[in-house]
Amino acid sequence: MTTDYVPSSAEVVAFYDNALPLITHLAGDNVHYGYWHSREDTSTLHEAMDNLTDVMIERLGVTPGQRVLDVGCGLGAPAMRLARATGVEVVGISTSGAMVREANARARAAGLDARVRFEVAAAEDLPFDDTSFDAAWAIESLVHMADRPRVFREIGRVLRPGGRLALTDFYERTPFTGERLRKIEQYRRAALNTPFHRLEEYPPMLRDAGLHLVEYLDISERTDRHYPLLLERLRANREVLAAEYGTEVVDALDSVFDNCARTGEPHYMLMAAQRG
Repeated sequence: MTTDYVPSSAEVVAFYDNALPLITHLAGDNVHYGYWHSREDTSTLHEAMDNLTDVMIERLGVTPGQRVLDVGCGLGAPAMRLARATGVEVVGISTSGAMVREANARARAAGLDARVRFEVAAAEDLPFDDTSFDAAWAIESLVHMADRPRVFREIGRVLRPGGRLALTDFYERTPFTGERLRKIEQYRRAALNTPFHRLEEYPPMLRDAGLHLVEYLDISERTDRHYPLLLERLRANREVLAAEYGTEVVDALDSVFDNCARTGEPHYMLMAAQRG
């Protein structure tokens, strides 16, 4: 497991409280990787991000009227897409007040606020009753949470028996050493990512939370176009982003994105688990 740097929750909150211009210029409505179904898939970056949301929706297997927890809701686009596609109620959480306010405003504008709402909360201490959700997902949000076992326990607590959890996460496919370790630590600092775990560490964490693993997929090859396209967006919007965040920040992002585009790291996986 990578261990050199662990961002504080305050750092993560401060980043997302000020991230709206960055997200809007680089990724639009979503705050996660893009997914391409094949090498022939011509989806744009924004379409590919919706593709990943659709892949996650399939894993949940929810039906109209059920209740889903969105752990790390971002700007709310995945939650709203889920509600439209399945007829479920979605409650999203984030530690960023700015993200929550914007997500709620977007849900109201879309006419979905009766079924989709967002609130400020930490995944490590969910403010919900036991067995109060039929399903949950965490789309690229665990990357900011250092205590994954505690997060899984909280999700397991609020899921009903038989309820599903779908998640994506970065992980350590092969041990990071030397230059690879230096580069991945540079990435984690820029992206405020917590240490990456090895694959074999996940099943015990899930079992301790009353969850059992039902599916694992390394989807790195389906997402490897993300950083080359994100790098293009960063360079196309360099001036406006430098004015907002400073040249040093944009240069750091450029260096990190370029390395990710060239190496294909970090590796990206999808998991589905079920509460017993």
